[in-house]
Amino acid sequence: MNTEEILESIYDLFVLTIAASVGMAIFSDLLNIFNALLISVLLDIAFVAISYYLEYRMRVREEKPSEILLSYIFLDDVLLLFLYQWTIIFPMIIPLLISTKGSPFHVILLAPLGTIAWIYLTTKFPLFSFLTKIEPLDYQVPYRVYVAKYERAGKFKEKLEKANANALVSGIIRPKIILLPSLFEFLNEDEIRGVIAHEIGHIVHKDHLKSLFPITVNIISVEFLALFFYYSYVVGDDKVGSLFFMLGMLLSVIPFFFSFYVRRMELKADLYAARAVGKDTYISALRKLHEYGIPRDWSGDHPPLEKRIDYVLKN
Repeated sequence: MNTEEILESIYDLFVLTIAASVGMAIFSDLLNIFNALLISVLLDIAFVAISYYLEYRMRVREEKPSEILLSYIFLDDVLLLFLYQWTIIFPMIIPLLISTKGSPFHVILLAPLGTIAWIYLTTKFPLFSFLTKIEPLDYQVPYRVYVAKYERAGKFKEKLEKANANALVSGIIRPKIILLPSLFEFLNEDEIRGVIAHEIGHIVHKDHLKSLFPITVNIISVEFLALFFYYSYVVGDDKVGSLFFMLGMLLSVIPFFFSFYVRRMELKADLYAARAVGKDTYISALRKLHEYGIPRDWSGDHPPLEKRIDYVLKN
């Protein structure tokens, strides 16, 4: 596990711990909603500041913490962390808000709203940053192609764009392809078309629609979690509440297994791109992306480089 993966694990643990703690504190009447919001913001500010310091000390980030704390990047990171936490807390407090005046139907209807709002934000801001702005590119392909720029990042704009060599498909009903500016610095025009073809391959194979499966499972697990709190803490029926809790936990594991299928999807998209621009051109693009330092989005659920190249050459 490298340094970035360690920091990512710490981040995930913090999000879940604070979300669970704040949610339970609200349920136990230790905090009201206003105090919970305030404490969440203060904890998030402290955590983001500490993470900047750790990243600087571990050579993951070049900028000194004092520089970033005075920038929009800091506000952006705090806001995203806060919103993500409250998508987790939201289904926990819905049963409390509707109290005994509501019904399981109200819980089912309202509980996933936080998750749905978060999904909307990720399609509106696909790079998980409110500092980005997408601009259309003129490529003669069946789908819209955009470049995402960190227009609101101030003096950090260039560094952020160089740190993210990425491409992705955003949207479900009207999918669009988004490229990061740094791709144009080390890939030639044919290789860029290869990257675009890879994303088109995902759309042609309906991979963006298949991604709805783990999202749907996640929404259902959120509803089960909310029903657990409703029956256990509002109605007082621990037996039914425990049943929904177990169902929610079982469902929450399913999306992790989906990542194995995602790797297969990536290989098929690689093959589509190689057939579109030629194997040599596409393999060259893969090698350059690997050498440049592929970010999490291009590596976490993607097969190893040599396996991708081998698959392209053999098919």
